[in-house]
Parts: sequence; structure tokens; C-alpha cells
Amino acid sequence: MHVWIPNPLISKPYSTLLYTTEASGRDVLLGARIAPDGQWRFPPDPEVPDKFAVCLTQYEDKRFWYHPGIDPFALVRAVQLNLTQSRVVSGGSTLTMQLARIARGNQSRTVGQKLVEMVWAIYLECTYSKGEILRMYASHAPFGGNVVGIEAAAWRYFGREAKDLSWAEQATLAVLPNSPALIHPGRNRAELKQKRDKLLYRLYEKRILDKTEYELACLETLPEKPLPLPNEAPHLLDRLAAEKTENRIQTTIDPILQGQIQRLVNRYVADYRSNYIYNAAALVADVESGEVLAYVGNVTDQDSDSGHGYQVDVITSPRSTGSVLKPFLYAAMLNDGLILPGTLIADTPLNINGFTPQNFNKTFYGAVPAHVAIERSLNVPLVRMLSQYNTGRFMSLLKRMGMTTLRYSEDHYGASLILGGAEGTLWDLAGMYASLARMSAHYHRYNGRYDRSDLHPLSLCPKDAQVPIRSVTDKRLSDESLLSYASLWFMFDAMSGVNRPEEEADWQQFSSMKRVAWKTGTSYGGRDAWAIGVTPRYVVGVWVGNATGEGRSGLTGVGYAAPILFDVFSLLPDVPWFDQPYDELVQMLVCRQSGHKASSVCDVVDTLYVPRAGMVTQVCPYHRFIHLSPDGRYRVNSSCESVSRMQKRPWFVLPPAQAYYYKHFHVEYEALPPLKPGCEEDQSRQIAILYPEHQAVLYLPKGFSGEREKVVLKATHSRPDATLYWHLDDVYLGETQQIHQMACFVEPGNHILTLMDEDGNRRSILFEVRE
Repeated sequence: MHVWIPNPLISKPYSTLLYTTEASGRDVLLGARIAPDGQWRFPPDPEVPDKFAVCLTQYEDKRFWYHPGIDPFALVRAVQLNLTQSRVVSGGSTLTMQLARIARGNQSRTVGQKLVEMVWAIYLECTYSKGEILRMYASHAPFGGNVVGIEAAAWRYFGREAKDLSWAEQATLAVLPNSPALIHPGRNRAELKQKRDKLLYRLYEKRILDKTEYELACLETLPEKPLPLPNEAPHLLDRLAAEKTENRIQTTIDPILQGQIQRLVNRYVADYRSNYIYNAAALVADVESGEVLAYVGNVTDQDSDSGHGYQVDVITSPRSTGSVLKPFLYAAMLNDGLILPGTLIADTPLNINGFTPQNFNKTFYGAVPAHVAIERSLNVPLVRMLSQYNTGRFMSLLKRMGMTTLRYSEDHYGASLILGGAEGTLWDLAGMYASLARMSAHYHRYNGRYDRSDLHPLSLCPKDAQVPIRSVTDKRLSDESLLSYASLWFMFDAMSGVNRPEEEADWQQFSSMKRVAWKTGTSYGGRDAWAIGVTPRYVVGVWVGNATGEGRSGLTGVGYAAPILFDVFSLLPDVPWFDQPYDELVQMLVCRQSGHKASSVCDVVDTLYVPRAGMVTQVCPYHRFIHLSPDGRYRVNSSCESVSRMQKRPWFVLPPAQAYYYKHFHVEYEALPPLKPGCEEDQSRQIAILYPEHQAVLYLPKGFSGEREKVVLKATHSRPDATLYWHLDDVYLGETQQIHQMACFVEPGNHILTLMDEDGNRRSILFEVRE
């Protein structure tokens, strides 16, 4: 007779459960995944609900709390009953013996097997307490179909936890392990009710229920077909099930907020489907702790087999970042004293080895303040800023802040890094913004000192350690922050501006919202639409697009992701804004027109607070003294003999290429008066070649017929009445006046373009043309 007892007693796979905790402290089931063997079997709970314990023992084993595993009275009664009925009607098994039978794999019910179960039962009573035996039985007893255990049965048949069930519901479950087939919908309903009500009457006889409780319990209906288990955060459950080994996972999700945002995302995507956009994701986290409050990995109201990738967790999927990295570059340059918030950045045509970035609206502004370039998300100024800062250096900064998807070299990304040339995840990006907001919010807490532990990823589970982010190359962070409080404050200030004509959208619809630092992004080809917003308390990230990677016309961050972002923020409480870090600021005279540190020539200056690092920035390069004739018609330079008799005054002068575009948006910009005949001036201030740029790489365009088309060369002159003479590789092309454009066929290879005006000033550039 084989009586070996395994340890653990029952080794079965369990369902994976995702829980969160309500504000009241009560655990809430967010979702569940079936066990690998196809059974709904929840991990055992520490306690069996009192009502179920009473119902079960009264129905199955009235002397459970007193017998040693075998109940002689039950065995005698079973023998007498079976002899009377001439068939096996009762086995006389105790709950302990039934647990032994379950542990042994439900062997056939023979006399020999019954004897083995008795031996096991005695051993179990000597090894475990009554409470432990009852708990193991309740957790592994069959409840019909593929439902195993009291907790799984409570959710499948009644849609809530076992401890919340009524007497009638507990009695229904108590009779099922003895006859689990009774629960099948449409079968044996009368027999199931009869057994339940008989048990309820026994409880009434035992005075466990009073008459009113008994009568009301008998009126309760039986469960219908099995209910689906909660599935409030399916993509989060799939992620944690793959990352963790335990079956019961506790998360930081706010159950109410999770449901609200999931429904919000589902509703928006239902509208977006008219443009064949099928997927969206949203993430909300607490800035202070980094704990995730809502995790919507994708829409959940659609058929997962539709081919639109609804099962994809977009929060962890690398996607082109669009423009969402731009604020980090702005803060980095402020931190290093390379710019001031209002420093003018050139916004003119740019060609970097064939890479020709364009602003979203295909317009050049000539020169824009750095903070405006961030507010409007202008591509060309940001590419110029990245070239100044250095791509490799910026990549190192992003990695130290927590971006884990930069797997290639800086040569691979190049200048396109700032425009979406790299992939990022919503998880990383939201965590990076949260870390910087956390640092800013702690400015006064740490008396201006930095705490390296403020820089850490988001967390999904309360027990996850907040491990500070370490650099890929540096073993530990320095005592100083990656970015100063001052640079972060100006970054968030620029991000909170609402005057943003980026992507030609109606931003005024958001102007009445609570103050939020936010940034949108759109990847090339309309494949990804981003919106990330942050306050001192919350970070919200949104992505919209197609998980398949299919782009859609008109898909933009502001048009599709921003509305979701602000609807999410409407669900969150407002909080005071970041404190201005005056300890890291200095007052400086700043040129009102250029945004640079004011020089002695600047005539209109403002006293502004700027980051302390800005003290080393360049003084205004655009203001210079000129000498005017008494009537203001001419100007002269210092080489002219009549300079002493002229009026001296400062003048704001942009380089010709910048001035060409700048004056279209600034009617107050005054071009220099004509130079008095006989006076000479640096030719670099006279002629600017707008297209192509020096050392640019051009690719030959072709028309619909496949024939090669002409290349349109563009230039400007500081004098509007100047005549320009065009030469390509010493071949004369022609002359232009006022509008300086020249269309010509250009063969593949290296070329020299030379322009000359009637005064002999000249300008030359080198460029390459490729097929």
C-alpha cells in the first residue's frame, strides 16, 4: 500500500492575479490569467471565509473540528446507508480524507484507495492544523468545469470575493465540491437549489441563521453561466506576469482612475477609427513616488484577433520619438551656459549631408528665441542647437536620465535624433519627465542640494525598490544633478506656454486648462502621435497611432494625443506650480531683440533672471554702431573721411539669410540704409546663399515623366536694389534683381557656386549633387 506523502502536499500551477489597494485599504482584483493547466485556480488565501467554513462543515463534515481525520460515526452511517440502498450512496469521507484524495490526483473510489486516504488523513491531521487543512481543501476543491477553489468559484459565479458572499451564495458553493456538475447552466437547477436550501434549513435549525435570514436566503437566485473575471489592466497584467514569478501581484494602480482612463482611451479611438487609427496608450504616474496610477497599454473594447494589434502593449513598445526630446536639449544648453532662454537661434534652410530638416508648416522664421523654438517645436532651430551641443553628448545625457532604447552610435542617429530619429518607449519618456519634475519639486526640501535618488524609473509595484538610474559609462552620478534646478524651471516654463502654432492647430482650446508643462511629438510619416505632460505631482504620457506601424495622413501629436492628455489631466487635482529657484538665478541685462547678454551697443535692454550658468554666454552679436548721414539716407563706415560729421546710433543687424526670413514676421525690423558710395564693407554682410548651404549634399529631383528637373538656387542681399551675378563652376548662369533665384540643371558631382554683386562683393560655396 503506497502511502508516501509529498511535500508540498499539492503542487499545482495557479492563476496569475493582479491586485491593487483602494484608498480604504481594501484589495481589489484588477485581472486574472488562467493557470497553465487550463484551470481557474487562485493561489490559496490565508483564511477561509467564516460563512463558507460553517456551510462546508455543516454539509460535508459536521464533526470536522473534533475527529482525528477519520469519523467512525460517518463510516458506520455510510455502511448502513449503502447496505440499505444496495449501492454506494455515501463514502463516509471527512474533509481531511477528501483533501487526501485531491492530493493523490482523485484516484478511483475503491476500498483499497479508501484505506490509503484514511492513512493520509491521519498523517495530515498530525502534520497540519484544522485551519490549514480546511484552507487547503477550500483552495483545491472542484467547483464545476475548470473552476478550482473557493476564491475562483466566487469570482466565476458571483463576480466578487468569497468573503463578500451572502449565506445563500456560500451555501451554493459549499454543496458544489460534492456535486460539481450541478453548476452547469441549464442543467440540474432544481436539484442544486434543493441542496442549497436544505443546507440553509440546517443552518436555521442550528440557529446559525434566524428565520428572516433563512427565508431571505432561500429567495436568492442561483448563479447563471460563469462570469468573466475582471480585466481592468490586461496589458499591465501580461507585462507583470512575464516579469515576476509570484502568482499574486500587487500593483500601485488606482482602480477608479484606471477604469476612467481606459474608457477614455477606448472612446477616443472609436472616433479615430474613421481615419483608420486603431491604437492608443496612456500612462499616469505620481511624480513624488514614481508609482504608476493608471496603465492603459492599448484599447480593450475590440476583438484581439482583428489584426489591428490590440494585444500589443504600446507603453513598452519602442516608437519614433518625434519632438518629445526637444525640451531636454533646451534644458541641457541652459545648464551648460550655451544659451539664455531668449537667445536667438537661426531658423533658415539647413542641409547636413543630405539631411534637410523642415519645420512642420514648411516655413522659416529667420531667427527665433530658444524658448519659442521649444514652445512651437520648430525643427530647424533645434537641429542647429543639437549640432552646437553635440549628438553624442546629448545621447549620454538621455541615457543617464533613463532612456534605454539608444542602442546605436551617434553616427547612426546624427542630427535626426532630436526629430525622432531614435526610438523610445512611453515608459522611459514618462519616467524621465517624472524624474526631472521630482528633482524640481524637491528644490526647497533639500535646500538647493541634489539627491541622486530622485532620478529613478517609474514603478508598478509597491515593493519595487526605487533604484537610482546609473549612467551606462559612469559608475555613479556626481554630487551635482544632471541638470540644474534653474535649467529645469525654464524648461517646464517653456513647456507650459500655450502660444504654440506648431502643427497649425487650435491651441486655444487648451488655454483654460490647469497649468501643465507639456510637449507633443509627431514621427515621420504620421506613424506616431505623442503628448507628454507633467506637473509637480503627476506625469501623463499618451501615444496614438497604429501598432502595426502604418502611418496615417493628418496624425499629429497635437491633433490626436493632446486631447486625450488634457482629458486625463481634467481627472487629476490641480497643484501649485514649481518654485522658482532664485538661488540658482542671477539678474542680467539682456538685449530685448536678440535675447543675448546685452553689450554696450544694445539700446533696449531688460533686467531678467537667468540661470547662473548664463553668465558665460556670448554678448549680443547683432547690435553694432553705424554712422548715418544727417538725413538718414546713407550710412558710412570708419574708413570714410566724413564719419566724424555723421550721426552715430546702434542698429540691430541680422545676417542676410536670417534677415531675409525674419523681416516677413517682424515688420519692425529695419534694414540697413544704403552704404554711401565710396565706403567699403565686409562682403560677408552683403550676400547670403540660402540654398544650397555650404558643403550640402543634394539629391537630383525627378518629375512625373522620370526626367531630371532643374535645381532652384536661392540667395539674398542686404541691399534690396542689388544685382547678383550667378556662376556655377566658372560658368555664367545669369543675373537677378530683387528676387534672387536661379533654376538650372546640375550634373552629379562636386560644384562651386559663386555670386557677385555690382560692387565686386562675392560669395562662394561648395556643394555636392548625387543621383
